[in-house]
Amino acid sequence: MAKVVVFHYTKEGRLPKLNKKELEDIMNQFYDVLKDYPEVKFNGTYVDENGMGICDWDAPNAEVVKEIVKKVLGAPPNDPTIVVERVL
Repeated sequence: MAKVVVFHYTKEGRLPKLNKKELEDIMNQFYDVLKDYPEVKFNGTYVDENGMGICDWDAPNAEVVKEIVKKVLGAPPNDPTIVVERVL
């Protein structure tokens, strides 16, 4: 299993401010799609006040994460989706 990070730092990739209901709706869509990917774990999204941040995943590879995001949001992530390795 790989640690996969989706970045959100460009104008197109930043995450908009959403209310609690909107966030719950998106999360429920992700959970619904993730039922078809038992090997994938979504660990959370972390952003600053400007919508810049990351999404943290455990998945076989970056392509699987891009596929899941596309199914939920209708398009793959705008910014890089990469496999990272813990070094410290």
